[in-house]
Amino acid sequence: LASKLFAETVGPRAAVVSAYKPAIEKPGESLKGRLVYERECASCHKLGDRGFEVGPNLAGVLRRTPDELLIHILDPNREVSPDFVEYVAALKDGRTVSGIVTAETASGVTLRKAGGIEETFLKSQVEELKGTGKSLMPEGLEKNVKPEEMADLLAYLLNLQRQ
Repeated sequence: LASKLFAETVGPRAAVVSAYKPAIEKPGESLKGRLVYERECASCHKLGDRGFEVGPNLAGVLRRTPDELLIHILDPNREVSPDFVEYVAALKDGRTVSGIVTAETASGVTLRKAGGIEETFLKSQVEELKGTGKSLMPEGLEKNVKPEEMADLLAYLLNLQRQ
């Protein structure tokens, strides 16, 4: 009973995760999954010599089950490491910049966003710097990745040790 209860998908993205559950059972094609990774994930996730270090390095996904990985992909805000919380800087010149904080000193702050692009600001230029409590990874990947492509992506990520 406890296994069944704790295995349930909960949260606002539960319907999306449930809709993609069949991707776990379907044998995906790793080579196609690599293309999905490069198209959708590499701008923020490093994997070997590919991608950028914005979000977590994906070498650690081998410790995840397919279910866990699917949840992390489709519901990125369910569990967010403090190192990857999105911060929004409202600048005095009217611009707004978001990213993860990669450096902070007494006089400045550096935010990194997709593509590994970093912007450093003097604190005197910042009107407000606030954490959103959410992941920099946006929700809605399902708009770009069909269930069969998710099966391919999972096959690629979970079979890395054999490639």
